[in-house]
Amino acid sequence: MKGSFVFKLIPFSKLREKMAKISNSVSENRNHIRLIAESIAYCVVTGGLGWLAYEFHETVLTIERCVQKDPMLLNNKSPEYIFADKTTFTELDEYQIIDSNSIIQPTNPPVFFLQKWNDFKHKKAWKLLEITNKYKNSKLSWVATSRLTKMNDLKDSDCQHLAQMSHAHTLVGLARSTNVNPKFFLPPRNISWTKDEILSKIRDLLIKLNDLNEHKCLSYFIAYAFKDKQHDYYHPEDTPPDFGSMQIDNDNILQLSINALRHHCNNETNVTAMVKLGGLQILMAIYQYLKHDEEVAEEIGKLLSVASLNRDLIQDICSTGWISILFEWKNHQNFRIQSWANRTLLNMDDEDPINGNYMFGKQTVLLHPKNRYHQDAKIDIVLVHGLLGGVSFSWREKDLLINEPLGLFDMNNKNESHNSSNTTTLKKPVGEDMQNYLDSYKEVKAREWDLIGNEFEFVLNDIPLKENSKGNGPYSLKGDDPTVRQTALNEGYSQCWPSDWLPTDEEGLRVIGVDYSTTLSEWLPSCPLKQKNHRTLEGRTEKLMHQLLAIGIGDRPIIFLAHSMGGLLVKNMLVAGKVSISKKYMNLK
Repeated sequence: MKGSFVFKLIPFSKLREKMAKISNSVSENRNHIRLIAESIAYCVVTGGLGWLAYEFHETVLTIERCVQKDPMLLNNKSPEYIFADKTTFTELDEYQIIDSNSIIQPTNPPVFFLQKWNDFKHKKAWKLLEITNKYKNSKLSWVATSRLTKMNDLKDSDCQHLAQMSHAHTLVGLARSTNVNPKFFLPPRNISWTKDEILSKIRDLLIKLNDLNEHKCLSYFIAYAFKDKQHDYYHPEDTPPDFGSMQIDNDNILQLSINALRHHCNNETNVTAMVKLGGLQILMAIYQYLKHDEEVAEEIGKLLSVASLNRDLIQDICSTGWISILFEWKNHQNFRIQSWANRTLLNMDDEDPINGNYMFGKQTVLLHPKNRYHQDAKIDIVLVHGLLGGVSFSWREKDLLINEPLGLFDMNNKNESHNSSNTTTLKKPVGEDMQNYLDSYKEVKAREWDLIGNEFEFVLNDIPLKENSKGNGPYSLKGDDPTVRQTALNEGYSQCWPSDWLPTDEEGLRVIGVDYSTTLSEWLPSCPLKQKNHRTLEGRTEKLMHQLLAIGIGDRPIIFLAHSMGGLLVKNMLVAGKVSISKKYMNLK
């Protein structure tokens, strides 16, 4: 009955038409239907796999919560070392710990991006350090060192980490760079030796050096300073009179020992033996014990300068911590200590694009440029001092408003002249007559300044001294005005005016200072090993010519600034260069 009922509601002909329409619609939209079916199937499969993965993850977490897998935490044992991730160096208040096995994560987006930026800077610094360590003596290494010195926003921990991984030539390059961060240099290891231990070690060092290469001066010093009469080289009958009267006590024995060591190690053979016998560590112990003694620092600087002539000793100098000390001495108030430190670092820096191939000996000092410089020099200016002079005091600026005679030696800077508490030189007491003379001398100098000041004025072309409504205020300033004196006091004092003032007026200058010893007479005993021809004018000229040629003098135009005995040396060199048949000597004329 149901079938007949259906046929009554829907005739068979109409049903066939409906089925035909459905069949045609399916055939027309077959591609769409297939796409929908595939999408549904993909969603079902993906959802099933995701559900399986979620269940697997939950199962693993459940097992980890039940079982302790970290062996360091078994039996409540504390870990011996903690390896902190880079992110833990930031403020911990800005981070949260998810669980014991997860990393520290930032709680807000700004801190997260700051962390990523710090990580990027750290990776960049490490990459620059890797290039500097790997590509030695190349332009790429020089550029990488320059970029590394400009990263001023590195943290202290980053600088110390980089310093620990730096090679010796990298540290030398950083020390000779401009505006480098001092934290790139680790302080030397503290050597806590007592004075007796230091004396014992330096005594053994001097004896070993003398056994390797006997030197009469060193033999006499060991015999008298340490009362050692058990060696074959001790001969009292051959002792010169000045050694018999030499005053040695507990206060100056270390200073005299350093002086004797420096006198003996004046050549590459002896200084190399000194380094191999552990002399650099002994020198570091003496320096730390007498850190504020500038004479000891100067003697050590001379020793390190001789050692720097042998570039095979650079690693020894670096490993004993002297690079950081030399970097500190570069800006020392004592100009002599400055010059020895700059000379030592320059000799060790074979990557310097201008002076890397030169070796500066005892008588030559590079006064400008003191740091690495990419532009080659156009002109060499050579300073040759005169009798009883020196590169550290012959070319200094005269003190303004200091009413004392200008001396020959040990001129301190202006600040030390005004503040007697900063100087290490003790002034001898003077009599009443001498004090009256000095007081009157100061008054005369003050009156002279006032008289000179009345004879000139400073003209200000475009800036009025005083403001008025008409704009026609005075445009000049008299020389006796108090402002002139105050300005003179505020200006920087120059220990060597040619190296400080000339490069500001002309670019492309290389300023070389010549430093040689002179005496008025030869009545004092001298080293028996010193060649007598080096005391003559011809001998000094020949020695100086060799050292000037070794630093490239003659490769570019030369300007000699000389006076007194220095003028005689320069004239003798010019004559020798003119008559010489050697091309390198002819370049000096």
